[in-house]
Amino acid sequence: MELYIRKVRPEDLDRVTEVESLCFPEAEAATRESFAYRISAFPDSFYVGEVDGVIVALVNGCCTNKPFICDELYEPDGGHDPNGENQTIFGLATHPDFQRQGIAEQMMNHIIGVARAAGRKRMVLTCKDKLIHYYEKFGYENKGVSESVHGGVVWYDMVMEL
Repeated sequence: MELYIRKVRPEDLDRVTEVESLCFPEAEAATRESFAYRISAFPDSFYVGEVDGVIVALVNGCCTNKPFICDELYEPDGGHDPNGENQTIFGLATHPDFQRQGIAEQMMNHIIGVARAAGRKRMVLTCKDKLIHYYEKFGYENKGVSESVHGGVVWYDMVMEL
């Protein structure tokens, strides 16, 4: 199985929404409207992974000067700055049929490479406690409980210097 990673396109909207909805509880998953905004506002920070021409994974997030993800960043006009020093990760998702095959790792490594090439200073994301160890293997450091209350969940701020 070969994974092909590319920038998202507007015609990918339905499929990225579908993959997201299979990977996250409804309260946490990005909506179709949110994805439409992200595709138009920061396509340079939104990538999909395809296997045999079918999208099976995605990674996306805005650029900002904010040190951590705050809930306002998820909203239109919430702080995306194409010249921001930080690359956030709002979501990393792999279709359940393709999980545990290293696809998420490839997607994360891809966007880290893109951020480095763009001169970003750090990667910023939030995750649940059970995923702290996963992100630490990339070089992220746990900075404690996040102020984000997205989806009514306890999140942890994770930061990686580039």
